[in-house]
Amino acid sequence: MEELFFIISRTVYSFLSIFMLLLLARALWGFFADEDGESRFYLFCYAITEPVVLPVRSLLARIPILEESPIDFSFMATCLIISIVQSALPL
Repeated sequence: MEELFFIISRTVYSFLSIFMLLLLARALWGFFADEDGESRFYLFCYAITEPVVLPVRSLLARIPILEESPIDFSFMATCLIISIVQSALPL
């Protein structure tokens, strides 16, 4: 039973690490994209990450100071939440 728990924990940790890489790739692609900015890779990253980023963005939109900010803090908040979950996993 302990081995199964270890395997599940490592799988979740690995999944979250890959997700953070996709989130980083999506954020960087926005800076270095060409005119259209929508390649297949970007659309893939968007489709994978947006279902997680959107609720965080909605929660942060309720904070008046962040509402007027030109910086999208939802990526940073999502990375912070994922890091906290990863650190809570027993490895």
